[in-house]
Amino acid sequence: MKWKVSLFFLTLLGWYIATVTAPFSLADVSNIAFLIGLILIIIAAIALILHTGFLTPLIQGFQIIGERMVRKSRSAEQADSQMRNDPNMRTFKANLAARITQSTFIVGTSSILTSVIIIIFML
Repeated sequence: MKWKVSLFFLTLLGWYIATVTAPFSLADVSNIAFLIGLILIIIAAIALILHTGFLTPLIQGFQIIGERMVRKSRSAEQADSQMRNDPNMRTFKANLAARITQSTFIVGTSSILTSVIIIIFML
């Protein structure tokens, strides 16, 4: 929880520094902050959808097509099966994916909030 709040305020601080040091107008910085925030929230939403497994049949279908097109060596197949069956690797991937999704959502939200704050102060 502590790192989430810290990331949120560091992003706000970064946008504040950008408004002071950037050679752009406040409206341009506000537009850029909003665009970056929107893109990051879309990326976080896509990651959440992939995490739920909603698109798993589609992704597995493309994996099967890819396996039919390009053959793997036996050693590569063995390494892949060992990676899939390793519980430490699974937990590492799950934790990393959760951390990246949360980070993109937090930075995106704080960027959009910065954009709204800049627009309010411009009025």
